[in-house]
Amino acid sequence: MSINSDIEAERELAKFGYKQELKRAMNVWELTAFGVNYMIPIAPAIIFGFVLADSGGTVALPYVLAGIGMLFTAGSYSVMVRNYPLAGSLYNYVTRGLQPHIGFLSGWVLLLDYVLIPTVTAASAAIYIGQFIPQVPYAIWLVVFAIAMGMLNLFGVELMAKLGIWMVIVGEAVVFIALFVWGYAVAVHHIGTGTLFTAEPFHFSSIGALMTATSLSVLSYLGFDAITTLAEESHHPKRDIPRAIYFSVAIGMLTMFLTGYFGMLVIPDWREHINNITWASTALMQVSRIAGGPAFAGFYTAGYLLAMGVFNVVATAAGARLLYGMGRDNLIPKKVFAAINKRWQTPHWNIVLIVVMEYILGMAMNVNNISNLINYGALLGFAMLNLAVIWLYYVKRKGVGPVKLGEPASWRPEAKDWFRYFLAPALGFIVIMWVFSSLDHLSLEVGTTWLVIGIIYTAFKTKGFREKPPELEL
Repeated sequence: MSINSDIEAERELAKFGYKQELKRAMNVWELTAFGVNYMIPIAPAIIFGFVLADSGGTVALPYVLAGIGMLFTAGSYSVMVRNYPLAGSLYNYVTRGLQPHIGFLSGWVLLLDYVLIPTVTAASAAIYIGQFIPQVPYAIWLVVFAIAMGMLNLFGVELMAKLGIWMVIVGEAVVFIALFVWGYAVAVHHIGTGTLFTAEPFHFSSIGALMTATSLSVLSYLGFDAITTLAEESHHPKRDIPRAIYFSVAIGMLTMFLTGYFGMLVIPDWREHINNITWASTALMQVSRIAGGPAFAGFYTAGYLLAMGVFNVVATAAGARLLYGMGRDNLIPKKVFAAINKRWQTPHWNIVLIVVMEYILGMAMNVNNISNLINYGALLGFAMLNLAVIWLYYVKRKGVGPVKLGEPASWRPEAKDWFRYFLAPALGFIVIMWVFSSLDHLSLEVGTTWLVIGIIYTAFKTKGFREKPPELEL
């Protein structure tokens, strides 16, 4: 990369009053790898059975539809990162592009994701382990996994951070080995459908059922937007981050589609098992057992547990530090949430709180319910992001123009630019809200209750919305 691109990026950063402090070292392929790794290609194993049950026969189609919705949203991310090439996030873009109070509430609902993602990984991992050692109750495996990952956060998060990318690469290798074994079993040993080319994996019971399954499938895409947090570490953020976002979503969609397609080739008799909650929670392990026997099922589960462990550590660390930032700013009780352990220099009470919540919620709710609740915040935030693009360019009229025009400030899109700046984000908003409306009733009720609490809290902190809301470190 040229020195000139770094200098130009630093000048852009200075326009927002920030000084370059992070090292610019990442190119488009490194950014793409970061996004793909953050999504975790093996993630469909968490919800495969539930997507299948909700749709009435297909997993591949919900992942494609969810991916299309994510591609529209990726377009909105690419527009916003050109306007605000900062180490930002969805919360940052909605706050600057749409409205500060709506931005705060978008961040508020995303808090659910930070707290619940470690829970869904712990609960799913406990169920998978229980398939191999059923003599030990689920509750024991849940508490063991949650505490073990919490201890790593307390004592060894730096080591896990260094090994994390290699562990995720191992997880990706497991996915592609599994696809090969499943396909080989179908084509050569005539297991399942007995053929690699069939419409069987695309059957669904109704449009409503397909949309409900699509709303759940969004869970596996969460993380591609984390690429935007590296804006200040990229040589050419305005060019490379949008490309990396598109590439990572496309790669993720292809991987998830293939997982949904090949998995269904192996189990055409899924209706006989789907009402068994344990089978539904471990559907891809069951697929691996059918295709490759107990040994391969063990291999797949080991790769899955490794990926879930790494992701749990990362998610817990992010959630604990988010709570720390809020406590430090007195948004929540400072004495508890801003406390730092002097020996390990970690926000220990926040980690303990997340571990306790993992156990309580993991015992009270199943993986399907937790996953849908996570998607509540993500989908609502993505919808607001798409709306923010339209608001920035057509209401505020303060968006920057295309690169080929020199990125003029307060640029007004012409008719030929409507697809990028109006139609695409409008379609993204419509698709995301349609999917959002298909969430199960429990998720809508709990999520909306949390949103209402946020509205009341925002009104209190801003004296009836007359002042700017407090900042969230998302």
